Amino acid sequence: MPEFAFLFRPTHAVASADLPKRNTAARDWALARRREGILRSASPLEDGGVSVGAHGVTPVAPEHAVGAVLVLAAKDLDAAVALAKSHPGLAYGAEVDVRPVKAVALPPP
Repeated sequence: MPEFAFLFRPTHAVASADLPKRNTAARDWALARRREGILRSASPLEDGGVSVGAHGVTPVAPEHAVGAVLVLAAKDLDAAVALAKSHPGLAYGAEVDVRPVKAVALPPP
């Protein structure tokens, strides 16, 4: 089954009182996808970091920061989009880029 990377970005700051609810809902959603056997990896990212380019290194702007990267299996892009639409983070201002992961040759066993 094809894999899709979900890149989560904030559209606005989440109220500190809502953070525990959002985090619990997102964790429960991811655990449900793991039980379904379609969550391949989940990597929440720390705040901060830098962007490295040909012209230097700059701090990552919070309004452009990727907050997490998840890789999930889905039958096609439409199914991956349906999964993304079901993520509880959307209700807290997250937006999700859904990107197909390129298939590459696996290393020998």
